[in-house]
Amino acid sequence: MIPIHPRIVHFPVALLVTAAVIGILALVFTSKRRRLMELMTWNLSFGVGGALLAVLSGLLEEKTIVHNDIIHEIMETHKTIGLLLTGVSLLLFSWWILRKSKMRLLEFTSLVIVLVLSVGLLGYGAHLGGRLVYEEGAGILPMEKIISGKEHNHQHEKDKSESQEINILNDSLEQRKIKDSQNSHVHDHSSHEH
Repeated sequence: MIPIHPRIVHFPVALLVTAAVIGILALVFTSKRRRLMELMTWNLSFGVGGALLAVLSGLLEEKTIVHNDIIHEIMETHKTIGLLLTGVSLLLFSWWILRKSKMRLLEFTSLVIVLVLSVGLLGYGAHLGGRLVYEEGAGILPMEKIISGKEHNHQHEKDKSESQEINILNDSLEQRKIKDSQNSHVHDHSSHEH
């Protein structure tokens, strides 16, 4: 199965961050506020839609990823932040859509502040996602064998095709090691100077 979550998660991150930046710009540049608010609407709407897809794909893929205790703990925090952030973003978007035409400056400023704080939370969630992949090797096929070989394995379900891919990869790595050892060149350095 091709992992969808890492392929789509960058879009809602970029869109929600952009919505927050546009919100700040709308507060600063009063002459362009209406135009910037419209642009913020589009970024916020696609960002929330993308966040919903990212959470759904993450929840589905959580059950199939090979992981250990460390990965499990980080993944649980990453999931909690993702769910919380998606809920807050959905509330912000609903607030924005329902009140946009009647919204005064103070209310708009409050909405932008909550959006900026949400982006801070989003940054931490993205950091945890990066740690899962780049520090712990979650979702990287060669690392899955190493992870699953530890004492405690949090593997929820195993797809047969993934298991076969891992076995093929491991066999390929073993064959390469054997071939490299057979082709290694050894010579005696005692008979000549370097």
